[in-house]
Amino acid sequence: MNDGLFDLTVDVVRTLSRLGAILNFWTPVSLGQATVAPIAALASLILLALISGIAAAALATLLTALVALYYMLTQVLGFSLELSPI
Repeated sequence: MNDGLFDLTVDVVRTLSRLGAILNFWTPVSLGQATVAPIAALASLILLALISGIAAAALATLLTALVALYYMLTQVLGFSLELSPI
């Protein structure tokens, strides 16, 4: 009974050490300066805000194009669009 538990413990420790080696591959690269981490964090927040703004602008452009298409189809070309529940 104790041998099985010991072998299981050894297997778990080996697996966790291998997993730690794999996870260390995905950690950020250290540039050697303590001031780089806050600058990188600030830059990532600014980039996230910029990307969110671009996505919001793209959504607004899509909605404007859909409204223009609806207007063209209904008012200019005379099509009738009706939505009904399924």
